[in-house]
Amino acid sequence: MSMSRSRTSLVVLLAMAGAGLALCSVTQVQAMQASAPDATDAASSIGPTAAQVAENARIREAIFNGEGGNPRFADYPVTKIHSGPAASLDLSDPRARMFRTRLSAALKDGEVGFAGEYTLVGWGCGTSCVSMTFVSKRTGKLATPSLGGELGPMVVKVDPHSALVVAEGGEFDDNYARTGNFAFFYVLEGRALKLIRRVPLPVALGEE
Repeated sequence: MSMSRSRTSLVVLLAMAGAGLALCSVTQVQAMQASAPDATDAASSIGPTAAQVAENARIREAIFNGEGGNPRFADYPVTKIHSGPAASLDLSDPRARMFRTRLSAALKDGEVGFAGEYTLVGWGCGTSCVSMTFVSKRTGKLATPSLGGELGPMVVKVDPHSALVVAEGGEFDDNYARTGNFAFFYVLEGRALKLIRRVPLPVALGEE
């Protein structure tokens, strides 16, 4: 997967190891959520219009890109990009021992895509489940915590020149019913991903 200086959208497959936008408010997000087709009416619904899909996508992308006062990649710059040889995987982390082959391959073949030295690794963990971890090509160590999994937020965007991670995920009740959808903004501090903001986010139309 090619990563560049530009902000990069990430699509992590189960088989992998590894225009101007207007401001939007929480009220707009809630309005988009309210206007999304109800899953219970899916059988009789003809689906969203092209205009609804476009507005949904515009609001989502505005939030991901830091519009409306949300965190931006430029707010958390990283100036030094690792260009030396990849380190060996640090096996002191239980996750590294469990997924040694996958992570070692990512260190060898993956490109720096986050925070100057990390590559993103993803692997399947069940039906519709992908676990996602950052591993440093400089030290061989893993960032913590991993993202994704059965119910965790999935990485949406990272930048090799920034310590910011943009992710998307839901919140669920005790019966695992979705109670909300959010954009999550994390900043890498040391090797820890610190959640700095959670913003209501409309579910992508057609993906409820």
